[in-house]
Order: sequence, then C-alpha cells, then structure tokens
Amino acid sequence: MAEFKIIIAGGGIAGLTLANMLEKFDIDYVLLEKHSEIAPPVGASIGLFPNGLRILDQLGCYERITNLSIQQLKVGYMRDKKGDILCSMHQMFKHLERRHGYGLLFFDRQQLLEILYETVEYKDRVLLNKRVSSIDLIDGGVNVTTTDGSAFTGTLVVGADGIHSSVRSLMRGLGDKIQPGYFPSTEEDSVPCYYRCSFGIAQHVPGWVAGEQNIVMGEGQSQLVVSGPDDRVYWFLFDRLPQAKYGKDIPRYTKEDEAEFVKQNYNLPITRKVTFGQVFDKRLSSTLTPLHEIVYQKWFFKRIITFGDSAHKPNPIGGQGANGAMESCAEFLNAILRKKESHGGSLANLSDQDIEDIMRETQTNRYDRAQSIVRKAHDMQALNAYENPLVSTIANNLILPFVGDEFVLSQMGQTFAGAATVEKLQVPHRSRVIPFSDELPAKPIDQNMSRLIRWGFIGSMGLVVFVTTKAFRLPFPSLGGWGESGSIIISWLGDSPGQKFLNKLVSVLSFPILDKDPSVRLHLINFLPQLISPLLIYTIEGYRLGNQGSLLALPTIFTTGMQVQGIGRMAPLYAILSSLYTHESIPGRAVPREVAKSLIPAVTLGFVLPTIMVFASTSNLKAWQHWVALWQFTPPLVNVLTAVLSAGFKRWQFSRGIPQEEGEAFERYKAHDVPVLKQVYTYAVAVQSTVHIATMAYAWSHPDISIGTAFFGLPNPFRAEWNIATISEQIAIFFRYDGVTALAGYVGGNLYSIWDLRRLGYIRTRTAVKAAFAVIAGQFMIGPGATWAALWSWREDTIAGLAK
Repeated sequence: MAEFKIIIAGGGIAGLTLANMLEKFDIDYVLLEKHSEIAPPVGASIGLFPNGLRILDQLGCYERITNLSIQQLKVGYMRDKKGDILCSMHQMFKHLERRHGYGLLFFDRQQLLEILYETVEYKDRVLLNKRVSSIDLIDGGVNVTTTDGSAFTGTLVVGADGIHSSVRSLMRGLGDKIQPGYFPSTEEDSVPCYYRCSFGIAQHVPGWVAGEQNIVMGEGQSQLVVSGPDDRVYWFLFDRLPQAKYGKDIPRYTKEDEAEFVKQNYNLPITRKVTFGQVFDKRLSSTLTPLHEIVYQKWFFKRIITFGDSAHKPNPIGGQGANGAMESCAEFLNAILRKKESHGGSLANLSDQDIEDIMRETQTNRYDRAQSIVRKAHDMQALNAYENPLVSTIANNLILPFVGDEFVLSQMGQTFAGAATVEKLQVPHRSRVIPFSDELPAKPIDQNMSRLIRWGFIGSMGLVVFVTTKAFRLPFPSLGGWGESGSIIISWLGDSPGQKFLNKLVSVLSFPILDKDPSVRLHLINFLPQLISPLLIYTIEGYRLGNQGSLLALPTIFTTGMQVQGIGRMAPLYAILSSLYTHESIPGRAVPREVAKSLIPAVTLGFVLPTIMVFASTSNLKAWQHWVALWQFTPPLVNVLTAVLSAGFKRWQFSRGIPQEEGEAFERYKAHDVPVLKQVYTYAVAVQSTVHIATMAYAWSHPDISIGTAFFGLPNPFRAEWNIATISEQIAIFFRYDGVTALAGYVGGNLYSIWDLRRLGYIRTRTAVKAAFAVIAGQFMIGPGATWAALWSWREDTIAGLAK
C-alpha cells in the first residue's frame, strides 16, 4: 500500500487524542469505535494532571476544558480509617498550577470525550458501531474487518481499545501463528489483579464540602473521593481481594455483586460526617470492576501496535491512566514524524522494517516511564491499604504529618517531570516554576548512572570518616590546663562532670592559641573562620523547604557535632546525608525570608565575634578564658540566634497583614529569598577569603613557616604509634587532620552538588565542568569556606532561574 493511513481501534481518550494529533500533521486515519455514540454516559470521571493537560493544550483543547466551570480543588486531606484528618494541603490546584503551569482537574470523562470529538476536524473519519473482529497482514499494510462486515485497509493498526483489547488479542494470535515465541506464552494468564474498585459519580451529597479531595486509609481498603463541578462527587473505593487473581481467573462483577459490596461497606467513613453509603445513595452512576495492573512486555507486532490500557494499565489511584495514554500517543506521533524526516519528507511506501522501527521507538521511549507509573500506583495503593501495617503506620502517622506539603507536591511532580509532548507542536506558554524535563537546559541523567555515582561518592566520604577514626587522637586524659603550664580559673558549672568536660574543650583550644610556633597559631587563624560556611549552610539547608522532614532539617545536630566530633568528621558525614536526602524540587530550594535576614547578625554575634575574641589575647586571663569557653558553644548558638531573630522578623512581617494567597505557602514560588541569601553568601565569601588570603600571604613571607608543613604536615593515620613528644604538637596534628578531612568533605560535597545539578538536568555538562574547575581553583585562591559560599550563591541563582 503506497499512501500512509492509520486505522485506530477505539474511540476513547487515547483514540481521539491520537486522531487530533494526526490531523495536525495531515496524516490520514480512520477511527473505529464499537459503541453507538462517541461519548457514552458510562459514569466514569477523569483526572487530568499537568502532563496530560500540556498535551491537550498543544491540541487546542485546554481552554475548552477550563471553560467547563470545573470545581477547583481547594483542600486535600489524608484521613485515617475513621475519617479523622492525618494531614492536609490547602490550595492544591493553585500549587500545581504555580509549579507546573497546569492544575489538577476532575470532571466527567464523557465531557472530555465530547471536547476531543468536537476538536476533530474530519468527523467523517470517526465511525461508530465498528467493533474490530479480525486483522490480516497484507503486503505493505493491513486489512481490518469489523463485526458488521465492514472492511478497512491501512498502513498499520493502533489498538486503543482498553484492557480487554480485541486488537491485542488478534495481534497476539497473529504473533503466535507467524512468529511463535514472540509473545511470552504465559503473559496473558499472568496479568495480576490485587484490588476491585467501586467507582462512580454522585451529586448533592449531604455533608460533603465542595472543593475537597479526600484520600482515606484503611486496612485492606482505601478511598479517593473528589469534588467535581455542579456539586458532583467522584468516588473510588478500593478493596483488596483475599488473594490476587490472574488472567482468566480475574472476576467480572454483576450488579448483584455491586449491591452486596455496597451493603458490606455502607457505613465506611470518608469524613467524620460522610460515609461511603451516603455518597452511593446519591449516585448518578456506579460500577464495580476488577483492577488489572500490567505493563505488557511487547506492545507491537509487525504493523499492529497497542497503547493506553491495552498496553500499560496502572491502578487508578495514581490518576495516570488517561494521562499516560496521551503520552503514548505523543511518542507514537513523534516516532512517525522522525521516520518521515529520514524518509525524504514522505510516509509513502514505508517498509515493514520502517513500521517496526516506529513501533519499537514508541515502546522504547515509553516503556520505563509506563512501568514506573504502574509501580508507583501499586505502591501508593499498598501504603494506603496497610498491606504492610508497620510501614503504613510509620509513613502515614509518623512521617507524613511532619514532612510538609512540599514533600507531597514534589513526589507528585516527579510523575509529571518526564512527560512526553508532541515535539513538532508548540507548547503554549503557561507560567510555571518547575520546567518539564524536555524544557530543562540538559537531559537528566538516568537513574542507574545516578545511583552508581551516588554510592561511589558515599563510599569515598565514608572512607574520609573512617580516616578520622584513626587520625583524631586527642590526648584527653592529659587535658584540662591552660596551655602547657597554666590553669583554667573559670567555672560555669561548678565542680561537675560537665565543667570538667568544658575545661577539656577550653584546654584543647588554648594550646594552639598559646603555642610559640607561629605556624600552629597561623593554622588555627586560617581554620576557624572557614567554619562560617558550614555553619551558615547547615543552617540554611535546615530551613530549606524541600529538606523538611529529613535529618538535614535538624542543623543543630551537625553544628553541635562540629564541636563534639570535629568538623573533619561532620563535613563528610553531612555530605553523605545530603546526597541521600537533599531536595530535588525547584520550589524546595526556598528558605523563609525571615530566616535569610537573620543569618548575618546570627553568625556575626554567635560566631565571628567570639572567634575574634579567642585570638584577642589579653592580660585579663579570666575574661579571655570566658571567651574561649563561650566559643565552644558558638556553632549551636548560631542556630539559636537564627531561630530567635527569624521569629522576630516573622512576627513583624505578620503584623503587616500579608494576604493569604500571597502569604507563606506561596512565597516559595517567588524567589524573594534569593537576593537576601546572596548577601549572606557575599558576607561569608568576603570574611573567609580575606582571612585565607591574609594568612597565606603571611605564611609565604614568614621565614619560619612552611605552608606545606603548617597545613599538611601529617603522620600516617594508620600507624599505631606516632611518638609525639608534647601535648601541643599532638593537638596541632589533630587540628591539621581536622582541617584536611574537613577540606575533603567540603570539596567532595561541593563537587557532588554540581553533579547533582547536572544529574537533574538543571545545568549543561560544560557548565558543570567549569563549576568543578572553579571549586578546585577556589581552594587555593580564596579558600574552602569562601569557595563553598560562592558555589551556593551561584547554585541559588541557577535553581531559581529555571522558572519559566
């Protein structure tokens, strides 16, 4: 067959979406729909997410959808089996719209079918009452026959006819006949069903609050109940089967089965005021159906391909069935258009191999993502239905209420990020903070490579931590005096173990500041100011929105650890935790402005001033020792001052009466914190680089100081005995090791953060390489602390600048 023509079996969302796409490029097709009308009132709802809405926007359908007066979701609740609230998210639609350019829209599936059909230009190509009964492969094409005896000839067949796909069954029969073994022999009988689902549409439900979405947990059950337009309520009640069913053993339910199901679950709470039975009583339509979950291994054979539920069928709790089908349509069209370009701008006379190339490319580009969506939906259902009670209890009762809405929104966003579009169609501009993956500066790195590098990095930082266990050899039993011969004359805690421990910490610091060797004192003068960056950045990351609910949100652990364990141990440990837990979403970068404003005064009063006083030797020994003792508390003191000052700034901001829409929940999308944070980083760069350059210049000019010895004169950490004669020298070596291992943690963490930006596609490879070289050069030119602060300043700009 010379001319290119596609036969589409199925006039559902996938089939009509594909028809609209083909018309945009003047590709001939015929659509065969088995029902007597294109949008039958089957009583189902549809949830459209940003990934699907972006495709519909390309097709000119988005405005028509938004004109339906759809109920915007104002509040999303997670509830326990009694209907009590576990956590909530306000303004869900607006959050998604700000983040991705599109919100979450729930409405009748019938309405979407009507819009898609209205958008079709050549309606004479959409034929009703045409159920496919046979497919024959012919030279250069296919013949399709329907149950009414009609025959159609085309280049290829697309099966978009649902989970009980006639096309898939016919395709498999041809495959088994022509190429035995092409399709796995047991695959059809291995399709699993773990849950059944009652779904439908109700209206005017007593006690229901418009604009709500409720996800209700349960033991072996869960519910998704959502507000719709015209006071509608869309419900899904998922019920776990006593044992999983497979293939032909998966039951089909009758109305009698549905009545018995409703009777058993009539009093099941949705909220404290509404039960499942009350919703069901107000039904406009309802269905009880088994839920297949499958991504078939082979989507095509010769000139036949399937997609949508006929190829990849997720549990509907994730809402991605229709959205994923539209993505498959887009990838299929992209493959066709690429083949057209490589075929001299024509689709005529495509060989069998050309057609298989198109189909293979479609499946390859969609397969992993389809599997991911099916897996995530399955895992979500398992979590909500307490398949593993311990895991669900920890996640839903102990973690979810505390991680904040950014975590939930970020998890949702990961599903949208890698979505497909029609590459040759313009995407209308919709302002959004989070670009889709195909809008990023670079293609994100695949998970396998990312995982390999992450674990390699963790191993290298773990090695640094291990070295500290061998190298940190403080002579604690011999400590307690002021330098070699003086006494500590202050007492904050009386004659207590706490005071004795404090005296030892004071004693540790007294040795290098009193040491007669200028290189020892110089090293300390250089080393301590380099702690400004970890103090600031641990604090900033602790308040960063995307880190809430993780260990990174507890900066006091790390700042206290700097004193108790040494920065040389904490820096690589923190780098490890950052690689595991740091946020990936662009809005998750946000730091409350009141926190950003408090950082410079907090670090100046809490750390810089006490550090200056440590080196400000005075004849008033008691006062000097008080400053050295106070310095031991400066890292956590910075956190305390940040909390106090930011609370004051927040109270002042609240007194100004900021409107709710423009309030705290939506500040994350405006990047108002970036200019303030850049001032903080500039301060850190200025102070630390000045100290670094000054100390290096002094060491270079001093005849008795060797930079190599002063900073890197270290014994073998794995040697059992170092045979160091004096306490002063032992402590000097400790500080050198503390500095060197901290440097390894700083540089390692800096380089990994650059890799992380490249991994996510936020920067190009060339930019990442330049940034890595800048980090290495910065260690020599301005010092590790200033380099870290400069990198973080650039990082804030880079991430915030991705918003479209």
